[in-house]
Amino acid sequence: MQRTIISFSLLLYSFFCAAQSKDHFALLDKKKAECENILAAFTGKPETFDQLIKEGKEGLAITNTGDHEYKFAFHQAIATGYYYKQDFKSAKDNYEQAYNEASKANLVEKSTKPLGALVSIYHYTGLQAKADEAVKKLEQITETVDTLKNKSDIYYNLGLYYQQQKFYYNIALNYFLKSAELYKPVADTAKTLKRKLDYGVRLMGVAEIYLFLKQPEKALQYLEEVKPNLNLSIIFDITAYGKFIRSYVLLNNQNEALKYYNLLHQTAAKTPGKWSELVSSNLEMATLSLKTKDYQLAKSYIDKADKQSKLDNKEILTSAVNSSYGDYYKSLNDYGQAAKYYKIAELGSAIYDKERYADLLRSLTSVAILSNSGDAGIYFNKYIMLSDSLTQGKIASNLAEMEAQYQNKNKQEKINVLSAESIINNLEIKNANRQRTFFIIAFILLLGIITSIIMMYRNKQKSGRLLQKKNEEMNVLNENLEKANITKAKLFSIISHDLRNPISQVYEFLDLQKTNPDIFNEDEKRKYNEQISVAAGVVLETMEDLLIWSKTQMQQFTLTKETVNASQCVHQIDDLLHSQLEKKKIKLSESIDPLMTMQTDKNIFTIIIRNLIQNAITYSPENSIITITAQQQNNSTQFLIADEGAGMPERIRRIFNEPYMAVNSNQSGLGLTIVKEMAELIHANIEISSNNPVGTLITISVPDIS
Repeated sequence: MQRTIISFSLLLYSFFCAAQSKDHFALLDKKKAECENILAAFTGKPETFDQLIKEGKEGLAITNTGDHEYKFAFHQAIATGYYYKQDFKSAKDNYEQAYNEASKANLVEKSTKPLGALVSIYHYTGLQAKADEAVKKLEQITETVDTLKNKSDIYYNLGLYYQQQKFYYNIALNYFLKSAELYKPVADTAKTLKRKLDYGVRLMGVAEIYLFLKQPEKALQYLEEVKPNLNLSIIFDITAYGKFIRSYVLLNNQNEALKYYNLLHQTAAKTPGKWSELVSSNLEMATLSLKTKDYQLAKSYIDKADKQSKLDNKEILTSAVNSSYGDYYKSLNDYGQAAKYYKIAELGSAIYDKERYADLLRSLTSVAILSNSGDAGIYFNKYIMLSDSLTQGKIASNLAEMEAQYQNKNKQEKINVLSAESIINNLEIKNANRQRTFFIIAFILLLGIITSIIMMYRNKQKSGRLLQKKNEEMNVLNENLEKANITKAKLFSIISHDLRNPISQVYEFLDLQKTNPDIFNEDEKRKYNEQISVAAGVVLETMEDLLIWSKTQMQQFTLTKETVNASQCVHQIDDLLHSQLEKKKIKLSESIDPLMTMQTDKNIFTIIIRNLIQNAITYSPENSIITITAQQQNNSTQFLIADEGAGMPERIRRIFNEPYMAVNSNQSGLGLTIVKEMAELIHANIEISSNNPVGTLITISVPDIS
């Protein structure tokens, strides 16, 4: 009887627990559905942000320790609400919790959603290292999991990362296009508002890249596809109208730009707030008005932007407004007022936008010159330094972008190989399963067949690997042979160019003395013997150059860092080129501090300067002057070589802008090919401007070797 009572009690308790558990999950499902409904009908109104946070917190409060999937959903909802409220700290904390809960529940695909959002949030909050780490996790998941349904979301987040944080626009464009392509079928069949808007956001990502690249026509192609989704969300509409305005301003289409300007401001008026697009749209319209010289209208737009920027009081916005005021007053020739506003905008531009800061420094230099202010040199030097820095940064970005593209391609090839191997493995497993059905009947026979197949397969693999190895070795040999042929062609061309002139001078002098020994008196003989000696010295020096250049073509070549006295090097070059200068009655005027030194490879530096002076002699008229000056800035020395010739031919100037091409022995400019390669070795930068106003000006920036 007692056992019966105990059993009955346990049964009742089990039923009670099961009922409680059922009610618990039913309540969680209800809260989760409420959060999903808010997201599905997301309109961008501020009240929806608060409602999403409220429902998420209420759902989180009723979860138990092991309810990881529900905790993920509620943290994700809360984080989304805080994100749109621009409370990035709270958004970050909840997205991190959502990612942790998804990881605990092994929800690989769901974990990518908070991870993607964290990439942007880490960037906004200055945690770039964490953003890079999150991207690596995203890329790893994308590469290793083929069944992901939300690959479009991942590609979009990766596109934002490479656009906003790494500035690799080609890679970003590729990710945005892949994201839009994958999401289009979803958007076409979707019944929820959010999915349609998400597709529009992806299209605007593509348009943004084309706007940055100054291709408004391409941007408008994708923005036209966004139009069916307008008037569904305030945030979406304002963002889209802003991009339409930028596109038509770039096209100088005032009517269309004004149309979307009015739509943007009408939409923003429905929900007053700190919309940055209200500032940027007014500044864009002001720029367009300045182009048409409608100064009164331009001023009204800038005043509106100024008023709106003060509501938010972010320096990036106020700086842009003050810069526009500077442009306005510069257009009116009020250079004092222009300089005043440019200077106010300088700090913000220097912090947030280096490209805009460079334009600002150029404008400051311009108004300083026009107003006869003494600040022109200061701002010009700042502009030159920043411009050089931006140029180097763009080069580094392009190289890094090419490297990233190569790595992505390499990874994709590896994935393809792994997929192929997986298919092969699956086929082998199927064959093995079929063979098992006949194993008992013909064990020995099948064993022999299997053994033969395995041996043949291994032999085939071995032969394939051997063939692949031989092909790789052949490719390496072909590349080395091609490089050797190019180097040989260069060497012969340079010898015919740089040795012909001095040797021909020596030959002419010697032949003249041989055929007409009595034509010269002793003083003349002594004079010409000295010229022969100098020409022979030039030949020797040129052969030294060729030896050094040949060494640079070897893989074992390394730079020799030493302290170089610039003035002494130029004097030595003057002595070597004395006969050439005297022949054309050209004076080499050098103005370099005798104590100025730099850290670089002396031989390579000397070759660069000497070849450039020789080139100046070639294109200078008789009785002219070649000047060479130098100045130091930070860890770099800048040399300026100016002649009074008719200017360097475009064919010769192109040597610095185009890859090395095949040359013949009669072609001029071969010395500059050495200069170009030598400059790259010591990281020197060479710029050439002709007819400025007379002759050619060559600027060589030589950084110190670290």
